[in-house]
Order: sequence, then C-alpha cells, then structure tokens
Amino acid sequence: MTKNHSIMLLIWVCTWACVATSCRKKQMPPPPYLPPVVPLPPTSYNDYMPMRPGSYWIYEFYALDSANGAAHATGRFDSAYVAADTTINFRRYHTYFYHDYFSPEYQIRYQQDSLQYTVDSKGLIILATRDFKSVFRTYQFGPNAAVSDTIKVTEQMGNRYATTVVPAGSFMTISFLEVFHLPPGSPYGTERIKEHVYARNIGLVKETSGFYFSTPQVYEKRLVRYYLANKR
Repeated sequence: MTKNHSIMLLIWVCTWACVATSCRKKQMPPPPYLPPVVPLPPTSYNDYMPMRPGSYWIYEFYALDSANGAAHATGRFDSAYVAADTTINFRRYHTYFYHDYFSPEYQIRYQQDSLQYTVDSKGLIILATRDFKSVFRTYQFGPNAAVSDTIKVTEQMGNRYATTVVPAGSFMTISFLEVFHLPPGSPYGTERIKEHVYARNIGLVKETSGFYFSTPQVYEKRLVRYYLANKR
C-alpha cells in the first residue's frame, strides 16, 4: 500500500469515528413510560331509559286494593329527574334522582348502558332490552323492619311488549321484576313482586313501591307527564 493510500485510509477511519462519537453524544435517553390515555366512551342512552340531563317525570301514587287490585289515586305526587353525568372510576354514569313511596328524600342512582343491559355503579343489572330468560341476581333479604324472616329475592325481566295504561297515555312496555319469595304459610301467597315498567323513548311509566310484609297494602306510582331533553 502506498503512503498516499495509507494517509487516505487513516483520514476515513478518523472521520467515521468522529461521526459515531457525535451521534452517541446527541442521542437522548428514552422518555419515561407514560400509560396511554384512554378516552371516555361517548354518552349513550338506552331507549327505555332516556337519561339525558334535564329530563324529568311526574308521577302520582295509587293504592292498590288487596281484594281486587283496583287502583285508587292518593293525591300524592312524585318526581324524578336526570342531573349531569358523572365519572366514577373512569366510567361515565347518568345521575338519576327518584323517590320511593317510603322515602321522603330523593335517592340517587348512578347508571350506564352496557350493550343490551343497563347497570348501576355496582355493576348490577337494572334493565335488559333483549334478555328475558336470565335471572340476573339472587340474594337473601331480611330480617329487618319490613320482614321478620330471611327470604330469597330474584331479579329478572318480566313482561315483554305489554300494553300499559297510565294517566300520561297508553304505552307498549317491558318490565324488570324484583321477586320476593315468601316462606311457606305466608298469608300473601308464595311471592310478592316489585315491578318496574318502562316504555320505549319515554322511561319509567309505572312502578310498584316498596312494601311491608306484615300488610297486604301495595302502592304504585304512575306516570302523569314528562319532559325529555334533546329528544332525537
């Protein structure tokens, strides 16, 4: 190898060594790991529970005759309404304020739509639009102020596309049932049912109130009028 060739080779090696060193000096350390941002899903509304903020419903309570089931207006009215959505554990929930016959103060329920089901903030199913066969929940109830014994309760869907008539009109409805299975020898039969009846694009149109197992008296609230915010 000639002297000139040796000098050129030495220059080439030095040049690439400098470039490599420069690249190593400019290389930045990897950034710290940041978990990906998961956006909240868009708000969805079950057709049978149109939970748009600003919507409200007005009901009147009726006493049901234990002998023949006839309904007698009590003159007592009730309201339910939807407040702004809230976020719990990175999930968006609708905020629903409502009354039961025995609750003078508003109760709050947080709920969201999950495919064909509507669930509360504990993940319990409170309505299904297609599943009319499954028992969603079974649990023990009592003893307490309402019942002196321990009884079994099951939750499932009831009527499908039944006609329900209330002061606000006649509606095609589905219903969700809380079935209280009474002990043998109960004077009120084998079961008592708390029924929640819903109409499509309207919401709750009729509901059986809570009751005491020592008395046959049952109350219902029936829809009188309603307002749906931003109805599509």
